[in-house]
Amino acid sequence: MQKPIAIIGAGNGGQAFAGYLSLHGRTVKIFDVVQSTVDRLTELGGVTLEGHSDVTGFGKIELASTDIGKVMEGCEIILVVLPSIYHKDMAKKMAPYLKDGQIVVLNPNASLGPVEFKNTLKECGWTANIILAGTSTLLFACRAVEVGKVEVSGQKASLSAAAYPAKFNDLVAEKFADILPQFNFIDDILRVSLDNLNAMMHPAPTLLYTAKIEHEEDFQYYLDFTPSQGALVEALDAERMALGKAYGLELRTMVDEYKHTYDTFGDTMYEVVTNAVSSYTGIKGQKTMRTRYLMEDIPYSLVALQTMGQVAGVPTPCISAVITVARAIIPEMDEGRTRKNLGLEGVDKVVFEAMCREG
Repeated sequence: MQKPIAIIGAGNGGQAFAGYLSLHGRTVKIFDVVQSTVDRLTELGGVTLEGHSDVTGFGKIELASTDIGKVMEGCEIILVVLPSIYHKDMAKKMAPYLKDGQIVVLNPNASLGPVEFKNTLKECGWTANIILAGTSTLLFACRAVEVGKVEVSGQKASLSAAAYPAKFNDLVAEKFADILPQFNFIDDILRVSLDNLNAMMHPAPTLLYTAKIEHEEDFQYYLDFTPSQGALVEALDAERMALGKAYGLELRTMVDEYKHTYDTFGDTMYEVVTNAVSSYTGIKGQKTMRTRYLMEDIPYSLVALQTMGQVAGVPTPCISAVITVARAIIPEMDEGRTRKNLGLEGVDKVVFEAMCREG
C-alpha cells in the first residue's frame, strides 16, 4: 500500500503539488500555519488546478491541518514547499515528528538549504535517520487564484535535484520515479545550489532599479532590463562559474542557460533577457525594496554562495558587494546562510565536499 505524501506549506506551490500528486493517484496531506487556509481546503476537500493541460482538474486532499505531527505521520516523502526564509523555523517544528526512513525535500532549496536544515535539526537534538534533498527551482509556474484554486501557467520538463549527501541520489530517485520524474537527481547539493539562477537575476538588478521602485513607477522587471544590469549579472555569474570550477563542477553560463531554457537569443545577458519576450511580458517590477528578491534571495541564496567561496578560498567580490549594499539599505535583513549558521566554521573544501557527497 502506498504511503501518503506530506506537503509542508499551502501557498501557491504547495497547493499545486497537492493537486498534481492527487491527480496522479497519490494520497496527499498538507500543513499550513494559517487556520483559515486549512479550514477552506478542508471545506473544499482538495485543490482545483487550471491552466496547464497536464495538470488540470480536482485533486483530493486527505487532510489539511495546522497540526504538523498529524500531517507528517505515516508519510515516507515530505515535500517542504515554502520560501527559504522559513526553512530553519520549519526544521525546528518538524524535528520532534521525524521518523527513520523519511525523505524530506526542500522545494526549492534556494542555496545550501539542506545543509542549514540538517544543522538546525542537530541543534534541536534530532536523532531520526532521515534523508534530506533539495531542488534547484519550483516545478510549477503558478499562482493561487484563491485558496483551493491554482492557475498553473507552466511546468518544467526537468529540474536538478540532489540528496544530501549525494550517495543517496539513486535511492531517492527511485522513490520519485513514478510520482515526480521531473526531479533529476544528479551530482550533489553544491551543483543544485549553483543552479539557482535567482541568486544572480533577482538581487543585483533590483538594487539598480531602486529609483523606479521607490518612485513607485510601473515597469516590467525583465523587459526594462538595461545593459548595465546585464553587465553586473555577468560579473556575478563569472564568480558563480569560478565556484563551480573550484568544486569540480561544469556549469553553463547564464547566457547559455537562458538560451537553453527560454525562447530567446543573443550573446549577452542584456540581450537574452530582453529578447525573452514570450516568457517575461507582463512580469511587473516591485513597489517596495522589502521584496523577496532582496529579503529572501540575498540571505538564503547569495550569502550561501559567498559562504561556498569562503570555504573553497574563492574570492567573490561582486557577490559580496551586492550583499553589502543591500544590507546597508535594509539593515533588518536576515543574517542568512553564513558559515556559522550552516555549521561550517572550521570546515575546509575537502571536508565540505565529502559532507555533500558522502555524508
